[in-house]
Amino acid sequence: MAAPHTTPSLPNSQLLLKRTPPRMPATVVLLQMCHNFQEVRQIHAQFIVSGLLSRPPNAGRLLDSYVSMSQIYYALMVFDRMPSPDEFAYNAMIRGLMGYSPYDSLLLYNKLLLGGLTPDTYTYTFVLKACSRLEAIKEGKQLHCQVIKAGVAPDSHVHTTLINMYAKSGNLDSAEGVLAECSQENVLAINSMISGYMNQGHVEKARAMFEKMGVGDAATWSGMITGYTKNGMHAEALALFQEMTMFSGSVVSANESALVSSLSAAASLGALDQGRWIHEYICRVGAKIGVTLGTALVDMYAKCGSIDCSYELFRKMQERDVVTWGVMMTGFAMHGEARKCFQLFDEMVAGGTRPNEVIFVAVLSACSHAGYVELGHRYFNQMVHDFGIRPSVEHYGCMVDLLGRASRLAEAEELIRSMPEDPTPIIWGALLSACRIHKDLRRGRWAFRNLMQLEPFHGDRYMLAGQMFSNAGEKEEADNITRFIKENELETTRGTSFIEIDGVVHEFVVGNTDHHRAKEIYSMWDGIN
Repeated sequence: MAAPHTTPSLPNSQLLLKRTPPRMPATVVLLQMCHNFQEVRQIHAQFIVSGLLSRPPNAGRLLDSYVSMSQIYYALMVFDRMPSPDEFAYNAMIRGLMGYSPYDSLLLYNKLLLGGLTPDTYTYTFVLKACSRLEAIKEGKQLHCQVIKAGVAPDSHVHTTLINMYAKSGNLDSAEGVLAECSQENVLAINSMISGYMNQGHVEKARAMFEKMGVGDAATWSGMITGYTKNGMHAEALALFQEMTMFSGSVVSANESALVSSLSAAASLGALDQGRWIHEYICRVGAKIGVTLGTALVDMYAKCGSIDCSYELFRKMQERDVVTWGVMMTGFAMHGEARKCFQLFDEMVAGGTRPNEVIFVAVLSACSHAGYVELGHRYFNQMVHDFGIRPSVEHYGCMVDLLGRASRLAEAEELIRSMPEDPTPIIWGALLSACRIHKDLRRGRWAFRNLMQLEPFHGDRYMLAGQMFSNAGEKEEADNITRFIKENELETTRGTSFIEIDGVVHEFVVGNTDHHRAKEIYSMWDGIN
């Protein structure tokens, strides 16, 4: 719609009136034709000049257009100046506030009721989503009662949202009760229940429901694949994705959520061959590679060790957001290419993308692994003073790790003591790890005492302290800690590694010889030695 020059031109109103169906006001059609915020503002100005803003349904449709453009401030400005907003205006405003301030959505719903208006299914759906985001189960139950009194049909979107709301709050019994009211053919409701089970860790229940419903739709498969990934079952996620692709695309095809989750699973396993296969599938089916999917591909290649492919894809992306930049910087930091991480940071800032907390975690991690102490201080100060970002536990943890690796433990101690909040196990763990390396028993004991208070039965912390005492020649204290771990049966994390051969991911755990080809592996190892 926009003309080549700077100010977009609007269609001729007289011509538009001739083309407009009798029941569709020309002003509404104009708003529907807008593609960006500036065009909506231009029509807003025309409404004011011509006096059309006070005529129904112009204000409500204008408000809805601002909400669709995520311009909540302008939407509120229009809403607050409406003398008597109708249900459509309330619904649009509740929907807009839902993503920014869900509590205000609930207040606006209450105002709708006090004004004598009757909520419809859209109203209930938006307000229930606000309850879900707030995990306001009490208010959600009250709304459920109102839905029942209003006689809303069980197979509506309202009931799907009710299932989501109950499941997110952990009230699976109530979610199952709502599902029982719906017909067995209601795929949306079943999908919501599957996602609810997955989000609460009830993987077997989700799988049983998935198997029972047959093929399902794209959202069904996506919910299962995403659920497996969230529950750390990455191999199962990849197996299900491959099973889905066997339907030849005629029955069900992967949506963006399924593709992103599958790439995340491949990244977590370091399964480069499977990640490449998913990439080839994306190209073969002609899926649009937008910001989210492109970022997932960049992340997968970086975590699977192919940093060059990751960077090549990053450069080819026509549009990037701050998450994309963060993923690429983290990738360079992981691969020890700190200088490239810093160059990317400068390029991002110069291009007008404002860094967030995650960006600085990546940059500070790169400084830590490369040993750039002074540069780390500079970025930390830049984050606080230039970008107004309040340091989080992760940022302080990076700085303690940076100073600890550089054997500047006195500065690390000073930084911890200057923290505005009480240090967390992340901070104390970073200090203890540095003290183990540099055999600093005084500060190591200080860190260990604090860790015992915060995590009295965390086996890994005791093991780290035992290693520190052993390295420093304090055999008796090291033996005492080993004995304590055994007597209290504390769990410790064992080292794990993955290797992919011919598309199959093999997992190896320290101390475990259960691999089905263990004899061949040890025989080969003996031959090498």
